[in-house]
This record gives sequence, C-alpha cells and structure tokens, in this order.
Amino acid sequence: MADEIRKLSDRVGGSAKEIRALVDEVRSAVNTTVMATEGGAKAVDAGTKQFGEVTSSFKQIASQVGTTTDAAREIELSTKQQTSAVEQVNVAIANVSQASKETEVSAAQTLQTASELAGLSMELARLVQPHAES
Repeated sequence: MADEIRKLSDRVGGSAKEIRALVDEVRSAVNTTVMATEGGAKAVDAGTKQFGEVTSSFKQIASQVGTTTDAAREIELSTKQQTSAVEQVNVAIANVSQASKETEVSAAQTLQTASELAGLSMELARLVQPHAES
C-alpha cells in the first residue's frame, strides 16, 4: 500500500508540475494578449487622432471651397456689371457720333444759309447803292 501511495504521490507531483506548466503557458498567453490589446488600443487611439485631423482638414477644404465659390460669384457679378457698363458706353458713343453728324449737317446748313444771306446782302447792297447815289 505504501508503494501505491508513493506511486500515487509521484503521479500527483507529476500532474502538479504539468498543471504548473499549463498555468505558466496560460499566463504567458494572457500577457501576450494584454500586450497585443494595449498595442491595438494605441493603434486605435492613433487612428482616432488621425481621423480627427483628416476631418479638420476636410472642414478647412470645404471652407476654402466655399470662399472660392463666393469669389467666383463676385467675379461673375463684376464681369456682368462691366459688360453692362461697356454696353452703356457704346450707346453713349453712338449717341455722341449721331449728335456729331447732326451738328455737322446743321453747320453745313448754317454755312449755306450764311452764304445765301451774304449773297442776298450783296444783292441788296447793289440794289440800294444805285438809288443812294441818285
């Protein structure tokens, strides 16, 4: 019986060593898992930070696109106003040109009238002179 107890004790001791080895393996696996989890958490934190930076960059881009769009609208409005002003200047130039032509025609008529009046004046003077001498 003592022999059986020794054998049983040896088996229990061997089993205890095996259990200790298994526990050590489990601890090692747990430590590896904890380290991997911490690494994953750090990676997630870094990813979250980078995502925040990307989001901020997109907001800045959207703001700049809005500013650019507003500037383009102002340029378009300014161009339309300039086109309208140029059209008004063209109309004014056409009016001035027409007025100049009318003034030229009027000046020619005035010259013709003055010439006719001078002729009539000379005719009148010629008619009046012979009577004045008599």
